Amino acid sequence: MDRTPVDNRKRIFGYDAIKALAAFLVVLYHVGMVDMGYREGQYYYPTLVQVIWLVCACGVPLFFMVNGALTVNRCYDLQKTAVKIGRLVLVGVFWGIVAMCLYAWVKHDRSFFSLSSVNYYWFLFTLAMLYAVNYVLSLLPRWCRWVVVAALLICPFATNLAWDVVTLRDPETQIHSWRTGAFTLYGAVYLYAGDGLRGRRVNQWLLLVCALMGLALLALESMAMANRYHHAFEAGNYCFPTYGALLLSIALFVWLRDWDPAGNSLFKRFISFLGNNVLGIYIFHLLLLLVIGNLVPQTHAFVHPLVAILIALAYTVAAAGISELIKHSPLAFLLRL
Repeated sequence: MDRTPVDNRKRIFGYDAIKALAAFLVVLYHVGMVDMGYREGQYYYPTLVQVIWLVCACGVPLFFMVNGALTVNRCYDLQKTAVKIGRLVLVGVFWGIVAMCLYAWVKHDRSFFSLSSVNYYWFLFTLAMLYAVNYVLSLLPRWCRWVVVAALLICPFATNLAWDVVTLRDPETQIHSWRTGAFTLYGAVYLYAGDGLRGRRVNQWLLLVCALMGLALLALESMAMANRYHHAFEAGNYCFPTYGALLLSIALFVWLRDWDPAGNSLFKRFISFLGNNVLGIYIFHLLLLLVIGNLVPQTHAFVHPLVAILIALAYTVAAAGISELIKHSPLAFLLRL
């Protein structure tokens, strides 16, 4: 694999496309609304719809990878890093409180007022932590970074794969797996993967193998999860610290990284619009889902997969539109990182 230099100061359409896809996959996961084929009392095998929806596991990982490609090798001093981290935390806390209040109001349930409920936008806090980790590691020899990555590839990635294998043999087994919660440092693997793949030329057949292996491992993940916890598996947070999500994310990242259609078509401007409003999409789609879901409760019923995709696209565009309006208003600081 060869590596060519990339000027991070120039806006790269491929990165906008990756961010747009990442945001859409997160929205699609949260929309749900499709039948994954799980039936109570039966041993679950992934359906075609389940396999397609497993791509949603790449939503947040791709977001971290783009951030890694764009930020890891920048020269940040302590003050700039602290300001960046502070903005991420403040934005996450502010919109988390907004979401918490909206949930409590719509659901008529004050139990939503809790410290844990502020964590709706956990990925912003994780990104802040990753920036802090990257700054510390940038002061140390380069091999320290790879020691951290190797350690994370063992735990949680390898331990989660071991959990899948054991659980497939015995769904009622009682062993621990590192899936969610405070252990989101695994995002460093995606952060440094994005930096490592920045500008690298990778064999297309190797990328295809990565994508297929990633889907296969995610399918095993869905079988293990569904049969262990007895409910449909939608490739959400549980999948992020897994080899399946990593391999598939690597393939998608490299395929889209250098994509740059000629000209300035409407489609290209649309993708750039979504990519430029990715933070707003992440933030506002949850609020829209809550409000619209409360007004039209039947939106949570099963629909045809194509209809679910169109609904998710509508939420994505609407959230991006709200973001664009706010960015051109006096409240723009609420979306500035």
